Amino acid sequence: MRSLLLLLSVAALAQPYPTHVAMDALLKIRFFPQRGEFMMAESVPVLFPPAGETKARLLIKKGGAAVVTKNMVIEPWPPHTVFGNLKAADGRMGFGPIGPGDYTMAVEMGGKEISAYSFSVASVKGGDAFDPKTEMVRSGPWAKTAFLVGPVEDTGQSVEVGIWLSTREFGGTQRQVPYTMHLLQGAKQIGLVEGVVSDASWEYFHPEVRTGHGGGPVKWAALMNAPGAYTLELRALGKTHRTYKFQVAGGKVSRIAQNELGYVGVDALPPQSLISDKRMQEFWLAPIQ
Repeated sequence: MRSLLLLLSVAALAQPYPTHVAMDALLKIRFFPQRGEFMMAESVPVLFPPAGETKARLLIKKGGAAVVTKNMVIEPWPPHTVFGNLKAADGRMGFGPIGPGDYTMAVEMGGKEISAYSFSVASVKGGDAFDPKTEMVRSGPWAKTAFLVGPVEDTGQSVEVGIWLSTREFGGTQRQVPYTMHLLQGAKQIGLVEGVVSDASWEYFHPEVRTGHGGGPVKWAALMNAPGAYTLELRALGKTHRTYKFQVAGGKVSRIAQNELGYVGVDALPPQSLISDKRMQEFWLAPIQ
């Protein structure tokens, strides 16, 4: 009996879920298109870091080989015991540069790749004849993915959307492009986001969804108490550019496979993140390749 209890205790202490970094934080690492360089201005949360592990590596790979290696440290994030903090070991936020090509950004811990996404870089000459400039333009998951942000406990909070936008996506030549996002239940609009994109590089937005132009916020509790099929549409310049669909049932938002807690692939999208030291749920609406 004593041996059985010991085995049960060891099993209880074992790490229950795979280690992954917050993919939204990886995608938010700043890129400078004029120089092809990156800057990690904020730490990257790690979900379920291995016990006793203090080191990691951030890699940019081309053709399977690392062309940029950034040594990282894993710091605890109390009181959130299942989270860690990924920071540059040398304290320097910048890394790179890279040139045109196809790449993978990956995080390794204990010699194992735990999170990764693919992207491409192209050299593009600007259209200003008096001041021609060449920039490194990225393409990748920024143009496809989005997620809903909701509270873990306080359902009185508002519904927010996490999304990356670029003026290049809309195909116009305007320096500022107004956009809207429409939250529909069936054919009925129940939420609206209004904003302006002013950057050619991918810019992260996390707007609050409101009931309409000048209206109040859509509450998370109201969304959870209205089961059914939903659509989130991104519109700009008179055109719908992206469409996301999800379901609400049993007081929960449906999750894609990569967003489930036990998913083990390197493209996992952890279902929770820490925002301003507050645990928030993230319901991803599209996978990341």
